[in-house]
Amino acid sequence: MAAADLRPAGTKAGLPPLPVVMPYAEGEHLVTTDRMTEDRLYWEDADQRRALVRFLAGLQVDVYHFHHYWRLGMDMIADLAEARPDAHFVMTLHEMLAICLHHGQMIKTRGRELCNTQSAVRCLSCFPSEGIDALVLRKAYMLKGLQCMDHLIYCSEFLQARYLDWGLHNRGSVLENYLGDDMLALPRPTPSGTNAHRFAFFGQPTAFKGLDVLLRAMALLPKASRKSGPTPLLLVFGAEQADVLRLFPNLAPVLEALGQSVIFAGRYESSDVIPLMRSVGWVVVPSIWWENSPVVIQEARRAGTPLIVSDIGGMAEKVTPGRDGLHFRRNSATDLAETLEYASKSTVRAQFAASVEDVIGRDAFLAGLAEAYAPTAARAPFRQQQEAVS
Repeated sequence: MAAADLRPAGTKAGLPPLPVVMPYAEGEHLVTTDRMTEDRLYWEDADQRRALVRFLAGLQVDVYHFHHYWRLGMDMIADLAEARPDAHFVMTLHEMLAICLHHGQMIKTRGRELCNTQSAVRCLSCFPSEGIDALVLRKAYMLKGLQCMDHLIYCSEFLQARYLDWGLHNRGSVLENYLGDDMLALPRPTPSGTNAHRFAFFGQPTAFKGLDVLLRAMALLPKASRKSGPTPLLLVFGAEQADVLRLFPNLAPVLEALGQSVIFAGRYESSDVIPLMRSVGWVVVPSIWWENSPVVIQEARRAGTPLIVSDIGGMAEKVTPGRDGLHFRRNSATDLAETLEYASKSTVRAQFAASVEDVIGRDAFLAGLAEAYAPTAARAPFRQQQEAVS
């Protein structure tokens, strides 16, 4: 952005016991969140909220671009919009925290059933202690904060559709996240069928990421595939075996049966992700929740490595079956095992690797930002009322 003469005045969430705002680097400040509500969506301390509003309102900027409402506060954002009616307000939405109390996952708290839409009654089944009135008020407060935005940027069409269905205004655009100049400068590999039998998972093994599904699928492969060839291998980047067993203790016999067919490679540096992805045949994204626009998918495309993903949400949108990857039925180890068996053929891997498309480039990304920042863009009705009053 700086190279394009877009000079950001940025803030980052910090940790207590910092003052509410403190300098960090040139053009950057840290914001403490210790006086916010437990969900980090509102401020408990009105004085700290007002101090942050005063600081931000005093910046000599024309555009306020938020990359979250979490750890900033919907109430703070609404106050800032009122304090700076002359400025243009933009927000990039990365997840569905405003819509769903369950960490924004839109998945039931009991079991693994997905939610396709939001309503207070549906939410009550997961959070009975909240009460209908509290759930209705929560949605109203969230909508009020987001309605202050003049332009909303969504990282996927799926995410945009969820917010529109929820009741948010239709003033926005879909813009893929940018990986950065350094990653885009790396040369693209020559497509080949090499390492078709090597599959990889990247990321932390949370309850929603589906690593347990992938491990069970790997355990089914010896039964599913009786053809000769290299033994399928799974590399897990981002976790140790102990991390997985703490989260999924019932996987112990599965891991024992897999033996050397699975390697836990531990943590990795973000700068190493492209070479690591190029060392495998396929990157697997087996999440059991919707996902919106997983960075791992962009990184795999940048690496020229085809993908195997769950057939829902942003994963299904970002990976086109038959072109740059394969889909499998979400939360189905059996279906994933069949997909892994098919993908392990070198001819299949070569075909898909040849058609993996690169990620959004710098110029296209900056053009998308320019559209969102344009002062001629339609103003939020709330902001129009402010201008009429002033």
